[in-house]
Amino acid sequence: MKKQHRKSLISTGALIASLSLIITACAGNNSNEAQGTGAGGEQGALPLTMMLPTYSAEQMNANSSILALLEEKTNTDLTVSWVPSSSYTDKLSATVASGELPKTFVALEPKASFIINAARSGMFWELGPYLKSYPNLSKMSDVVLSNSSIDNKIYGLYRERDIARFGLMIRQDWLNNLGLEAPKNVDELYEVLKAFATEDPDQNGRQDTVGLAVGMQGNNIAGFKDILVYLGGPNEWELKDGQLIPAHMTSAYMDTLKFYKKLYDEKLINQDFALVQDGRSVMYKGKAGVWIDNMLDGKNIEENIRKVTPDAKIDLINRISGPNGDATRAGTGYLGMYMIPKTSVKTEDELKRILAYFDKVSEKDMQNLLKYGVEGKQYTVENGEYKQNPDPKLRAEMTDSNQFMILQDQVENFGTELEKLSTELFKDNATFAIQNPASPYISNTAIELGNELNKIIQDATVKFIMGTASEADWNQAVEKWLQGGGSNIIEEINADYAKSAKK
Repeated sequence: MKKQHRKSLISTGALIASLSLIITACAGNNSNEAQGTGAGGEQGALPLTMMLPTYSAEQMNANSSILALLEEKTNTDLTVSWVPSSSYTDKLSATVASGELPKTFVALEPKASFIINAARSGMFWELGPYLKSYPNLSKMSDVVLSNSSIDNKIYGLYRERDIARFGLMIRQDWLNNLGLEAPKNVDELYEVLKAFATEDPDQNGRQDTVGLAVGMQGNNIAGFKDILVYLGGPNEWELKDGQLIPAHMTSAYMDTLKFYKKLYDEKLINQDFALVQDGRSVMYKGKAGVWIDNMLDGKNIEENIRKVTPDAKIDLINRISGPNGDATRAGTGYLGMYMIPKTSVKTEDELKRILAYFDKVSEKDMQNLLKYGVEGKQYTVENGEYKQNPDPKLRAEMTDSNQFMILQDQVENFGTELEKLSTELFKDNATFAIQNPASPYISNTAIELGNELNKIIQDATVKFIMGTASEADWNQAVEKWLQGGGSNIIEEINADYAKSAKK
């Protein structure tokens, strides 16, 4: 009954170095204390309340065998409050304001103003000094910890994602039809896009295809940031002569604008790109040869194209060389992070037991349990091939189980050939990806006015590509951005950078 009652409640540089010093300096003081407080120690089960986002219409089953295994292996007594992802941040904001927080929760947007303000007020435990005391947590990436930090301090355990996922998804069958090699640099990419638009790659006798599929992904033009990096530009911000400069104020941004305008003028991209909410739809129709984004989507794109062209084949390309050699852009390396409030976790001993839980969750068998379920129940591996169990009841037991994960560095590489290839290319990308040097820093003006100011730049970018705005018009838009608050953003980001550089 107790169980049933409980389950009814289910509903770059300087900063990185300074973080490392903080962690190392404090490690010795905590290593001994952490030992013996592990989630699987001799103490009773750790009561642990948490608030998590759900991405499913139905929540994880109250009697889920996955949840039971998670509790057993971590020696915890979990009470989870699931909140739909669509309203999660609003719910969390209200919960933080009330002060009635669970012992841990996921912050999907760790740089939201209400999280930053709460952290600055001292509401959350600073976790950085403790991480070295735990075998798995000590392996967390300094780069990603830096990206997720607030004011140079680590207030959360990030939920790991591959840090560099971007690349080309290209119609290999079109390359074969035209006798072309996969592009290796920007010039070859242009030639392939031109051939895809003009040489009847689908062999239907009509000139009805384009090279690159483009749409508006939110306020961003699909592929633009990637080609900017291919052309030698920065990833969001450029560090030059000790100053951080936003990408749209660099010469490489203008080069990219002109490159996209050329593609538009020569009809190598879909002409309605400004009205297309998801550029992948152009790929799905079999009317475009290249899509640039997260390569994990290659399998999905191939499956959709095969609905209209059964023999279609997608290949993945992660290295496109430009003036600075091979380049790709890095992401932040995380999607949200677990935070621990001081208002609900009163003592350091309890904090250490919670950290021991997260350390245990990051072991290899736990990572794979939460990712795939139990072998023989939720899946089988036959002759090396992974197969999901289609039984809906067994599948329901692991609904949103991946929300409990932190590190994913030891997850088995199951999946299709494209999925396995994307995983390998993510690893390769990480060796040369260009980081956003401003990721760790916070601008209050950007938090308040960022969306409004970004729209000025994106509108001007679209107009330039479509030929309805000149270079002079573009420069006026940049000046409008600066006057509207952009100057403050640059000043605040550089002030934060300078502060961290001194430490």
